[in-house]
Amino acid sequence: MTLPARIFLTGAAGRVGQALRPILREQYDKVLLTDLKEIDDCQGRESFKQGDIADIEFVKSLAGACEGVVHLAGLVGSKFTFEENIGPNYVGTHNIFRAAAESGIKNVVYASSHHAVGFIKRGERIDHTTTHRPDTEYGLSKAFGESAASYFADNFGLNILSIRIGYIGPDTCNERRSHTWISARDLAQLIEIGLRTPDLGHQIVYGVSDCDEPFFDNSNADRLGYHPKDHARDAVIDPSALNSKPDLNTIEEGVVGGGFAAMDFAGDKDRILGSK
Repeated sequence: MTLPARIFLTGAAGRVGQALRPILREQYDKVLLTDLKEIDDCQGRESFKQGDIADIEFVKSLAGACEGVVHLAGLVGSKFTFEENIGPNYVGTHNIFRAAAESGIKNVVYASSHHAVGFIKRGERIDHTTTHRPDTEYGLSKAFGESAASYFADNFGLNILSIRIGYIGPDTCNERRSHTWISARDLAQLIEIGLRTPDLGHQIVYGVSDCDEPFFDNSNADRLGYHPKDHARDAVIDPSALNSKPDLNTIEEGVVGGGFAAMDFAGDKDRILGSK
């Protein structure tokens, strides 16, 4: 299957969207950007429509003009409540899949998160078949998005690639990020796989580049043709930050969700970390 000529990118004003825009506008004939925030620096093949993905009619208007979707939009953070997540992370995600199905779009890329499995201990095998263990309301919303993707793939024939993104940023400034980092061009490669692969159904991969002692088994991405070009060491600015030894007896450092999992944690630490 060839790449779609026209795609729309939700959450284009966010950190991940901004990192991807220069790559996507080189790969696709037209990239329609959307976000709640105004974008006034469109270049080349980009255009922009401001709006709320919780509005189904707005989403349908975008889908009708495009052939593929990259869905990044949503609240990202450990402090957001369920009520705050409902519009952007639940209703908005459902709207994206629904509009794609009704508009005849076949391929959608969904930006999930490793926080959907964030309460799993470091060192345990984690792959695309791993059961959800969300670490926050945010992680819970991503688990919902993956389930919605599975439903729309099975019931409506969509091809949806859910990418459990690790950390994308210019610097792996701590030990944990050295195991979860992804470059923008490696993420763009996964997006390309999601947009051009026929008969994909719903598949889950991890959004990570090459990493030393990776948290995740990304063999499903390898199977789909992913060959990361970058390594987490490429993003190390201060090597001394990587010399710290994690205290695996704490929630923050003992599970893959890190600080998200530790935020407002009120459970049984020993049960989570396997001491019981």
